[in-house]
Amino acid sequence: MSGDTVTLTPRAASVSWIFAGMWCGLLLLLGTQLLDAWQRSVPPVLLFFWFTPLLILLPGILRDRLRSVTWMAFVSLMYFIWSVLRIFAEPDSLRAQVELGAVILLFICSAFYVRQRGRELRNSRDVGIESEE
Repeated sequence: MSGDTVTLTPRAASVSWIFAGMWCGLLLLLGTQLLDAWQRSVPPVLLFFWFTPLLILLPGILRDRLRSVTWMAFVSLMYFIWSVLRIFAEPDSLRAQVELGAVILLFICSAFYVRQRGRELRNSRDVGIESEE
């Protein structure tokens, strides 16, 4: 099987919930970032560079590629550092706290999704090999 071909298998209920949590975290993070940029009148060029690491990974995530989800977990750590810095700069900001929660949700769900979905795909591949024999 080549690296470009992905055989999609149905997701189990728990993995579907983890996937939904990952999307909630991502959308919440993007929303808080856009709200913050709008309130601070950030130029669109800077927004492009700020969101590019997340948006580059979206096509792979939509195709259920575990490598893209793994990179999403790593990239979310950059936003985690930014959120922690904002918490220390603005300790009473609800938006900074929500942003930190969204990043934590995104990271945890991405990591768990890769682990659980990888197991599902491996098990379905093993069952397919056994049925061919």
